[in-house]
Amino acid sequence: MPPFIPPLSDPSKTVPALTSERALVSFPVESLTQFLHGSTLEPQRRIRALLESDPVFSNADKPFLSREKMYVRSLEKAAKLVEMRKRNGWGEEDMMVAMRMLGDSTPQFLHEALFIPTLKTQLSDEQQKIWLPNYAQTELAHGSNLRKLETTATFIPETDEFEINTPTINSMKWWPGALAQSSTHCAIYARLILHGKDYGVHPFLLQIRAPGTHAPMAGIELGNLGNKIGFNTIDNGFLRVHNVRIPRSQMMMRNSKVTREGKYEPAKNAKMNYSTMVAIRANIVRNAGFALGQALTIAIRYSMVRLQGGDRIPSQKGEEVKIIDHGMQRFRLTTSLALSYAMLMTGRVMFEMHRRNLENVIQGEVGLMAEVHATSSGLKALTSDLATAHMEDARRACGGHGYSWCGGIVDILTTTLQDVTVEGENTILHLQTSRWLLKTILAALKTKDLSAVPAGLRPALQDVNAFEQERATIIPGQPVTGETLVAAFWHREARVLQEVVTRILKDGAGEEAMAKSQVRMVELSRTHGEGMLVRNFFEALAKEEQTIVSKGQDPAKGYLPVLKQLAELHAIHRLLEQAGDFTEDGYVSRRQVVWLRERRDVLIDGLRYEIIGLVDAYDLSDNQLNSAIGRYDGRVYESLYEWAKYGMSIMEKGSQGGVLGFDEVLKDVLAEGRRINGVVVAPKL
Repeated sequence: MPPFIPPLSDPSKTVPALTSERALVSFPVESLTQFLHGSTLEPQRRIRALLESDPVFSNADKPFLSREKMYVRSLEKAAKLVEMRKRNGWGEEDMMVAMRMLGDSTPQFLHEALFIPTLKTQLSDEQQKIWLPNYAQTELAHGSNLRKLETTATFIPETDEFEINTPTINSMKWWPGALAQSSTHCAIYARLILHGKDYGVHPFLLQIRAPGTHAPMAGIELGNLGNKIGFNTIDNGFLRVHNVRIPRSQMMMRNSKVTREGKYEPAKNAKMNYSTMVAIRANIVRNAGFALGQALTIAIRYSMVRLQGGDRIPSQKGEEVKIIDHGMQRFRLTTSLALSYAMLMTGRVMFEMHRRNLENVIQGEVGLMAEVHATSSGLKALTSDLATAHMEDARRACGGHGYSWCGGIVDILTTTLQDVTVEGENTILHLQTSRWLLKTILAALKTKDLSAVPAGLRPALQDVNAFEQERATIIPGQPVTGETLVAAFWHREARVLQEVVTRILKDGAGEEAMAKSQVRMVELSRTHGEGMLVRNFFEALAKEEQTIVSKGQDPAKGYLPVLKQLAELHAIHRLLEQAGDFTEDGYVSRRQVVWLRERRDVLIDGLRYEIIGLVDAYDLSDNQLNSAIGRYDGRVYESLYEWAKYGMSIMEKGSQGGVLGFDEVLKDVLAEGRRINGVVVAPKL
């Protein structure tokens, strides 16, 4: 087994640069960690300690492994997780915590995060008694839901079976994770055919591999899709099904049902089938902030250790400076850090919405589904775009070491890049969110009932003239309040909404009209999501302030004042990044924009000695980061050297035991070069 991050991190040997930085943090980092993680912190640390006591969970070898070996290593980790689950009596939530603590991906994640929730929301109570005890802990499975499905499930009344078929190349299942080699069963979505009539898409359980041999079942064709940009520990694959029969009982029947006589009993609401898809999107939103936080932890720690430039500045007296003290480096990392925290706060809100919706769906209630679907769609698109863009910027901020896999950010980034495509391409998801907003607004205009319209958008519908006269209450020379910034983002969204509604009504208010407005509709969804990031950040801090006061503590001390600065910085920076939207109608003046730029600089400078505490509060272990340059102890160069030596020690040797490639190719190439140039090699004595 590989060692953990070489050499082992030892806080007692932390480099002076990081020790001095941590001494300047104004708040107890542990208290902020408690705020970020809440009740999950204790089990996270307990389970992570168990994992990191076993060398099988080391990620140190990952930068040097082929895709095939990465996959085998992920299976070793998966097998050990199953063993530890049984030994320690872990429940489902403990298992999810364990997988988050790995710093790597295993096929079990798809099983626990997607397949099991699908069974719980789609299987009837009777079916769950049969399937969950058998497959909840030992089998690996995954399901995929695709639009315009051609896969069919035709009822055969004579045998009380369904015949599953993917009749064309286009109907193949393509991309599901853990499908190519790991899974034994899958949740397959197919068009239900009863007595020749198509009843739409429904979920079914399908066994795809035989027990014991793991060979594909008769009529099942499986394959691996090969290398991807990242996430290569997961075996994404394809599936073709050639007239495979399954018992009627393997149709998931919590919502829709087919009787023995072939009679169809529809669900109360067809949207119940989309709960798994919404769950994935909610997870992506929740995880975006932490994924960006991982990259920023690496980049900020490295920036406080790396010395470069500045020696020409007289005050430096010929000494180089930490790269964090270069203005542009500090600007890009601090504004990204503010975004990460904003996404963490919104992730909480999104996951709570999903949790409540999931409980409702299990009880047969779908009242929240439309809002949760629309919100998760737009936020998934926005947060995955922003997170990956800022992760890439953090990687670049680390220079050459950021380009190395041992730097750590490459693996985090390429793994997270899937989120911009998985469960819906982001442009399509933005359009889904804006369609929901537009339908809500158009219905309100028709009925004159604005109760379903988000509160911040109502003024634009109630009094257009008053709305157009609104101006931002930003006072140059003073801090900008949360109320002022929240109002600015509401105003921007309402104005974009006005434009889109006006154009759509002019073009006939139908599908053709929406098709003509797609570019602006995507912008509408983005403005809606940006506003949520700002509002949720300020609302989370207001709620936390109430909690602190209720405990008899002083909210002016500790981490809260720092987070308030971070929230103000986030909102100001996002406004300035899209300043044209706010100044176009005169809502924000040129003079106010100038002040916002100055205020942003003040906030960034004020947070200079807090940012190490803000990233330490993520509570990420060295094994989770798997980075030579983002280590807690800051021993960057020692670690790079040791890691490179370790990589050489596990590299495959050549056919004669030397450097790989020499005996196979280079020996003859170099000999031919010497022959051509008349170089004589002296014989060995």
